[in-house]
Amino acid sequence: MSVFRAAPREPAAHRPDHRVPHQRTPDPGYPDGPTEPLAAAEEGQAARERAARERAARGNVARDIVVPTGPVRARRRPGVVVAVLFSLLALLASGAAGWFSWRVLETTRAAATPRPSFAPMASEPVRSRPPEPERYPVAYAKEPLRLQVACAGVLHMDLDEPRADAAEVLADLRYDGGCGTRPAQLSLGVGATGGSRQVSADADAADCDRAIRTGPLGRGLQVEVKAGTALCVLTAAAPAGLVLVEIIDVGGSGTAGLRATAWRVPEDR
Repeated sequence: MSVFRAAPREPAAHRPDHRVPHQRTPDPGYPDGPTEPLAAAEEGQAARERAARERAARGNVARDIVVPTGPVRARRRPGVVVAVLFSLLALLASGAAGWFSWRVLETTRAAATPRPSFAPMASEPVRSRPPEPERYPVAYAKEPLRLQVACAGVLHMDLDEPRADAAEVLADLRYDGGCGTRPAQLSLGVGATGGSRQVSADADAADCDRAIRTGPLGRGLQVEVKAGTALCVLTAAAPAGLVLVEIIDVGGSGTAGLRATAWRVPEDR
């Protein structure tokens, strides 16, 4: 059994601080006594812990924040799209209403504006139709005329009788006999007031009257004497006569055979 010996106590003179505790000089680093350093240490520890928690919180927040690197696209909200559609529909309805209002206004103005009345244009006087064939009494029908002249000779015809050899001042038709290769010719005489070759051999008085009005034969123009040719002549006698002259045959040495039919023209024509 070991015996522990107590170490001899050093005399007070050799101790570092041999003064009585209540006589010791307080430590200048702790002016508030021996308990103040412990409280300060605890407060410092608490402050450091709070600072650490705050840093950790800031770090977590920074980690949670995602910085977008691409273009940021706005989120389409259904409510916004519906509102835009309703706005467009309202705009279209407003435009349609305005167009209908404009049409109604134009129709009302057109109905209220008096229309100008146009006076009927003066029409040309209606010409009476030529008299019917029964109104043209026949003067003679299919009267033969035989013409014969020397080479390049001239013969005048009065169609009112009829006469194949008449005075020139009374002649309604002129006959120029051919010579050599030149055929004989017929033309209007000084006693005729009109004529036409736009007829056929079966024409009547109305056809002759119409042909003279619509297709007259000019003064001085000649018609070749050829079998089958026909022409109408309006004489200047009183009463006037419409004469259809048909060329029946053509012979040599300036001879020709003609046939004439005449109608009296009514005075009220």
